Amino acid sequence: MNARELIIYVTVRQNGNLFRAARSLPADRLDWQPSPGRRSALDQIQECATALDLFIESIQDRKLEWTKERYGRWLELRGQYAALDDLERVCGDNTQRWAAYVHSLRDDELDEPVELPFPGEFKLVDLLMYQYWNASYHEGQIEAIRQELPQP
Repeated sequence: MNARELIIYVTVRQNGNLFRAARSLPADRLDWQPSPGRRSALDQIQECATALDLFIESIQDRKLEWTKERYGRWLELRGQYAALDDLERVCGDNTQRWAAYVHSLRDDELDEPVELPFPGEFKLVDLLMYQYWNASYHEGQIEAIRQELPQP
């Protein structure tokens, strides 16, 4: 397994872990917020399912420009999906497109610099790993929500 195959493998696997965590919640609690200002599992799944659709062009261009308009479009896209089955399908479709791109890269391209609106220096591999670490983080957040659910 080369680096590109590993990136795809861990990302696809983590997407599955994320949806397993979401499905461990009672369906009527997907949109439950543990406290005001905290995000529901549904909101977090919507983010992860649609992120690659928003960022694939930036990954290919090796440049991410973050604007209020772009964020607004993303929120609108996220709001189009509320059912886990639909979100899992969207996530899978977006991941397939992303994986095809990752497969097309040469190993030496992983070290190429990318422009991000954040301090620090970043490489293409950092952008490619975004979905993996984002889904990992949100899996943990969803597990925390599950543990905070009121017990019958």
